[in-house]
Formats: sequence, structure tokens, C-alpha cells
Amino acid sequence: MGKGVRVISVINRKGGCGKSTLVRGLASAAVARGERVTVFDTDSSQGIYGWMKVAVRLGNWSDQAEVIHTYDPAEITARLDAIYAEPPHDHLVLIDTFGGASEALDDVVTQSHLIVAPIRPGRNDYTETMETLVWHERLKGRVSDPGDVPEYRIVVNGITPDPSATEREAIVHILETMPTIEEPILERKAYKQTDGEGLLGAIRDKTRKGIIQNHLTNALEEMNAVLDLLDGAIAGRMEAV
Repeated sequence: MGKGVRVISVINRKGGCGKSTLVRGLASAAVARGERVTVFDTDSSQGIYGWMKVAVRLGNWSDQAEVIHTYDPAEITARLDAIYAEPPHDHLVLIDTFGGASEALDDVVTQSHLIVAPIRPGRNDYTETMETLVWHERLKGRVSDPGDVPEYRIVVNGITPDPSATEREAIVHILETMPTIEEPILERKAYKQTDGEGLLGAIRDKTRKGIIQNHLTNALEEMNAVLDLLDGAIAGRMEAV
């Protein structure tokens, strides 16, 4: 069964938590599945938009994917309306939000099916992410129908191959106190390569070295598992409605 159009907003007050890594990874996973992908880059740094331009220049992009740089919620709404008006198809829409979580994001995130925040296992990341959850709860009081506010999911990001005792303790605390999906994102060189070169699958398909291909494939499979869980959360919410 097709998954249709899904809109995910990626938000966290904490800079450096892995938002861009998550957006690039989810976009890579969806393209590898044969889906269309639209990313709205609302950050003034234009990080994701710049990533697309580099990927296109290097030949590591796909006609199935598009990045739109805009600060305007009305433009996002218009673009989403156009996507929904098309014949049924699988389409992942990612909204990469600017730093922080504030009322300026209200009009953007209420157009989403799910809000997602990556978090690294550290004290500062935990505190800032918890503040983002507080923003999410307050958002319910600012809209006419709290049921219009998307659910929230946490993705643990940047886990080292051999976590220290402190990191393991932080991960357990996150899992116990936040709505966290089961699949973590590891600290991988493949994600740094994606940042500088383009979509995971496109890079892998042009790489001749088997060991690098394997690293890229593992990263792509990891992001595909994350996307499956996020899709499951969206499907569960849609069924409940």
C-alpha cells in the first residue's frame, strides 16, 4: 500500500543536534525508495538549499527531489496544496526549521503530520530538547483545536560506536522520559560525506570502492529504518483520526 503525502517538520531549539543530518538522511532514504521528496529550507543559512546545489553540481542528486528555500508559511501552504492536488503518489515533505522553537513556527508546523527532533546524548541537548517539548505543549493552547497539533517524536542522534557510561546513561534517560523512536542514528562518516556531496544512494552508486559502498549502504538502511518508524507514527495518527 502506498504511503501517500507525508509532511514532517524537523525542529529543535538546540543548534548542532543533527537536524540537517536527519533531513539529508530521510530525503536520501525516500529517494532510494522511488518516492518524490520536497524539502523546505526555512533557515537563513540556506544549509540544505546549498547542499542541493553542491549535489547537483557533482551529479549526486535526483530529479525526484527538490529543495525550496523560503521563510514564508503562505508559500509553503501553496506548495503543499499543489502537491495534494496531484494524482495520488508517495511524497515525503520535510520542513527544515530555523533555529529555536517559537510562535513564529506555529503556522508551519501545524501543516505537518509529525514533528521530529533529533537529540544527541548530552545534558545541554536534553535541556534544550525538553524546552522544545514545552513549546509543543504550549502550541496546543495557541490553536483553536489542540487536535490539529501534530504529535512529536524524538530521534537519538550521533551515538558513537562505543558509547561511554555517561552516554549510555543519557540515552536511557531520553528513552524513559521522551517520545523516542526505537531506531537511533549512529555517528557515521557516511553522513559527513552526504553533507559535502549529496544523496546517500547517488554517492554510493558512483563509488567503486566496496568498503565505502558498504558504509553508505549501512547509513541508507539506518535512515530507511528511521523513516519507517516515522511513517508508522503518522499512519497511527491518521487511523486514530
